[in-house]
Amino acid sequence: MKKLRLEDSEIRAIKEVATKVFGENCRVFIFGSRTKAELRGGDIDIFVEVPEIKNVTAKKVEFLVELKERIGEQKIDLIVATPDCQKPICLEAREKGVEI
Repeated sequence: MKKLRLEDSEIRAIKEVATKVFGENCRVFIFGSRTKAELRGGDIDIFVEVPEIKNVTAKKVEFLVELKERIGEQKIDLIVATPDCQKPICLEAREKGVEI
């Protein structure tokens, strides 16, 4: 796996919270600046791919609250989409992101 600018404990927390909130069948990608070793800082861009979207707003809030309790206050951008999403941000996250 490509090295991410995140601690192992942060990566583990992201995956665990995503699985808890969005289910065992979700796929989780980190993309954006945290995948580039030469950069510093930046928000954590998280893309969660789910088989179907139900109660997405409530689940996003639940995910963000629990994740911030686990890793502390950080700027997090969260995108939740289905596998058929063809929006540019979905394509970028899948193509250039790192699946955890």
